[in-house]
Amino acid sequence: MTLLAESHSRMFAHLRRMAFFDEAAIPEHVYYIGGYSTLESGGLDALVTLVRGAIQKHKATLLVVDGLISAQESSPTDRAFKKFLHEIQTLADFTACTVLLLTNSQRTSGFAPEHTMVDGVLHLTDELSELRPLRHIRVLKLRGSDPVRGLHSVRITDLGLEVKPRIETRGSLDVGTEEHVASGPKLPFGLVELDEMLRGGLRPASITMLLGSSGSGKTLLGMQFLSEGVKRRERVVYFGFYERPEAILAKCGRVGIGGLREGVAQGLATIVWHRPVEGVIDELGESLIQTIRSVQPSRLFIDGMEGFERAADFPERMSDVYRAVAQELEQQGITTLYSTETRELFAASIEVPINGLSAATQNIILMRHIEHRATMLRVMAILKVRDDDYDARMREIQITDNGIRLVDTFAAESRVATGGGMASETRAGHAEA
Repeated sequence: MTLLAESHSRMFAHLRRMAFFDEAAIPEHVYYIGGYSTLESGGLDALVTLVRGAIQKHKATLLVVDGLISAQESSPTDRAFKKFLHEIQTLADFTACTVLLLTNSQRTSGFAPEHTMVDGVLHLTDELSELRPLRHIRVLKLRGSDPVRGLHSVRITDLGLEVKPRIETRGSLDVGTEEHVASGPKLPFGLVELDEMLRGGLRPASITMLLGSSGSGKTLLGMQFLSEGVKRRERVVYFGFYERPEAILAKCGRVGIGGLREGVAQGLATIVWHRPVEGVIDELGESLIQTIRSVQPSRLFIDGMEGFERAADFPERMSDVYRAVAQELEQQGITTLYSTETRELFAASIEVPINGLSAATQNIILMRHIEHRATMLRVMAILKVRDDDYDARMREIQITDNGIRLVDTFAAESRVATGGGMASETRAGHAEA
């Protein structure tokens, strides 16, 4: 029932593009009634009579009243409007018909009498965050239930209204243990030098951050990790935002990281790509979790954690979202790499760009550019491996047509990361002087 001036023909014209709209269901299963003229001519009492007759005639189990604000504006007093709501509620109880009342929350008066009388209140919002539109739904009230409170993302598409509960509220209450993370043989990268630095590879179900500047080789190292998994007949997943699947496979082929294209054809490798434009972080989180639950991979590479950060409606959610995703990955026993980009290309200090990531990450590998003897070099160092031994010496990264190589270029030098490296014999000469 609509209490608005919009005609049913106009409503149908708008609804036909929606996938859920089935015109064949009219009028046997869905019946449309215009109540605006009845409200104008007979007031609230006539409207109640119209509603009662329609429910009984069509044996309705669901009634949607669109435009409740018109009924309130037509009411002579607040008391009369409350009486109208009470009669609708009594009618719903008597006929076992669920009633949805649609109204506008933007009123000159902040008082909403229907909020106190109905069993549930759902609040839909449409707002801007700078230039970005955001829609949310919030359960303000739901008698006899335990709703997930707070804001949840909403998207309106041709499929209709899609609600994405906050990803941090959907995780299991069972928290993974460090013993679970540490069990089983390590997973190698397939790079002899790096695997030696890690004393064999990464512990299963651990999470590793690849922290580095743009162009330092983070994506290729992540793809190398997945390639080694395919060679071992393991299922692997690439989850990225910036490079299309064909582009990333072509890049791997050019630098000698093989096996991934064949892995995709054989069903061992799954590549998931999301355009980094105005996404919803809960959609991305759901896509990731659904992918790993269906594929059940041994290895996962998330290429660009900034893709999640850009999709966050509120930046302060990132640490909670990350912990929820990390908990799911650990419980699924998936060994995960994710890359994140440092804000500065050259800097003496190193900062993790997203708050809360490093504390919930078992391992951190630093990848960056340095100036060394008038040459720009890519370098790598292991900053953190939780509860395990590792080689902390810095290595030069060389990307060749035959794959990635790590070279012990700086064995006799110090202060390399800050760009002030000096050979040991030079320092000794200065000390003697």
